[in-house]
Amino acid sequence: MPLAAEPDDALEEGENQQLLLATKGGPALEGLVVGSYCHDVLIRGGRVVGETLGGAAAFVSNVLDAASPREEEQEAAPFVVVSKVGRDFAYASAPAPARRPPLLCASPTTSFHAQFSEAAASAHAPDRELRRVRACDPIYPADLPDRRFAYGLAVGVAGEVLPETLERMIRLCRAVLVDAQALIRAFDGDGAVCHVSLEDTPYARLLPRVAFLKASSEEAPYVGVETARRRCCVIVTEGRDGCRLCWDGGEARVAPFPAVQVDPTGAGDSFLAGFAAGLLWGLSATDAALLGNFFGAAAVSQVGVPTFHPKMLQAVKEILEDKTTKRSSPCINGTTFTLEKSNMHDELHTALQETVRLMSEQQQADPANGNGGDICST
Repeated sequence: MPLAAEPDDALEEGENQQLLLATKGGPALEGLVVGSYCHDVLIRGGRVVGETLGGAAAFVSNVLDAASPREEEQEAAPFVVVSKVGRDFAYASAPAPARRPPLLCASPTTSFHAQFSEAAASAHAPDRELRRVRACDPIYPADLPDRRFAYGLAVGVAGEVLPETLERMIRLCRAVLVDAQALIRAFDGDGAVCHVSLEDTPYARLLPRVAFLKASSEEAPYVGVETARRRCCVIVTEGRDGCRLCWDGGEARVAPFPAVQVDPTGAGDSFLAGFAAGLLWGLSATDAALLGNFFGAAAVSQVGVPTFHPKMLQAVKEILEDKTTKRSSPCINGTTFTLEKSNMHDELHTALQETVRLMSEQQQADPANGNGGDICST
């Protein structure tokens, strides 16, 4: 599938061609993540049961830092986050800081209240109603860095990624991956989250210039998968059933990984970041979706932005290094994507599944030194 990003005449020709960021550990592909950090308040029975850092940018940067390929000397994966918060932002420093500094503005930080069902088995059961109670300023095209990037992720959660901002991303990035919630989310008079048809938004005309569009099974009817797949590759995440990729002329289903769900917040964001990391490792789109499913499952086992066990991350890195030894270059830096699964797809799934099993056994054997729910468990 061809990529639709196009050169920007406002940038120097040499800068258009240079998509590698020189880092201490050697050249690496630089990414651009656009979407705001949020305050998430978890409520049950009219009582606040938790407050956490939220927003897709927080979950995405967490997984990209954990899973992206880089040299050992590199302290962090090379990507830029453009996010806006107010001066009331509660996570600018430890113990749970935002991984990339946001832009400060006069309006308050975007805040969501997640109301969980009284009938739920636990305070963090998946049955919930999301309500936006405060909204920060949108992200404008002028807020984006004026240089080229290898890839971009548009991951708004509260309408902050404007159509003109997404268009600017497409011009700056060789490949753009978009979360459908950035395009179709709307809010009623009380701030409750609802959805609109993608075809009725200004974003629809941009789809042919997008590489991948991710939607949850709940969002898929508003995206119009059969129409959208003729313009770009659409990925529909289906929770415990894994995900499916749909493109013009083809479709693939990708198996899930077992998970004990504690809080569903950030599962889709973690999936998209894991998927992007898979492309950076040189996997085909369908193979990369395995890594997306893996990190999506890992994310739901904790409340808020998850902390991944170092041994788990090391095991995943070793698997990817073994499976991608012969890759010529990251798929995300090419002019086309390979969408179909490779002949190592099943082996990759088995290896990642084994990592889940071993980490789960280790946690059960030594709960005090386990991961505290950092990974999905059987």
